[in-house]
Amino acid sequence: MNTTLSLDELYRPVQAPLGEVRGLMDQMWNDALSLVGLSAGAMPRAGGKMLRPALCLLSAGAIGGQDLSRYVTLAGSFEALHVASLAHDDVIDRALLRRGAPSLSGLWDNHAAVLGGDYLVARAVEMLATYDCAAVIAKAIRSVRRMAEGELFFFNRERDSITPEDCIMLAQQKTASLFAEACSAPTYVISPEHRDALYTYGNELGIAFQLVDDVLDVTQSTAQLGKPSCGDVAEGKSTIPIMYLRESLTGDDRARFDAMYGNELTEADRDWVIAQVQATGAGERAEQLTLDFANRAKQALASLPASPYRDAMEGIVDFVLVRAA
Repeated sequence: MNTTLSLDELYRPVQAPLGEVRGLMDQMWNDALSLVGLSAGAMPRAGGKMLRPALCLLSAGAIGGQDLSRYVTLAGSFEALHVASLAHDDVIDRALLRRGAPSLSGLWDNHAAVLGGDYLVARAVEMLATYDCAAVIAKAIRSVRRMAEGELFFFNRERDSITPEDCIMLAQQKTASLFAEACSAPTYVISPEHRDALYTYGNELGIAFQLVDDVLDVTQSTAQLGKPSCGDVAEGKSTIPIMYLRESLTGDDRARFDAMYGNELTEADRDWVIAQVQATGAGERAEQLTLDFANRAKQALASLPASPYRDAMEGIVDFVLVRAA
């Protein structure tokens, strides 16, 4: 698979239904804005990579779904749940930027941002209910529960009590759970065949995706990220690359890092962390771990019949890895 393919190229097999999902999300976004008395032009438009709805549609095609427009609402529900989680995350993280633009909590306030996230969860459940399948709703909401459980598990935990395995668990619950449910959801409305394979693919891909995000946070500049770099360090988070970095530091360097951890960083601090991640090999260690999960995601697709949909899903794994390159 050509690792230089763009998402637009990878999404080609589902281009039309994914366009419908974008329209659905734009309408939902405008509905939310109108509730607080804003027009569509008053805030940035919704939409990002649309990875979760694209994976849902590609999975539907990969298992024989014929008219993919039937699954637009299903795919859109997972994007709504994702955007809701971002709204809540930005409140928790006190993040004022999202994708280089003001976050909901930055534009409104925490109260409105939380309610906005709740609103999107409610809309997502309504959309899922149109398929008249309790399992679809239950599995999707399970991912929401697991996201909350992952965050609560780390609440007030002492840094030294957190292990790399805990960090992988958080990646699985915070990110991968929604990937896995989005990929396997079509099997509940089309055919149960390949359900386990698609769930495993989404789970492994989701963990890899989160690990890449964690690596990018401590290897790219603020300009590249569209938000302050080393944000996880400033917020006192435990991630795989941060744990690898601290393990590699000694003496004055470890003392300097510990003094930064959980505190506001200067640009000089951010530059120093990024340099240390490279010098210690912490970033490379984290990238190798990411590659292991990515390879398992590809292996999970082996049981699916050959198709442009499966090819695109393999290509998305490569795309996720290239983000960290």
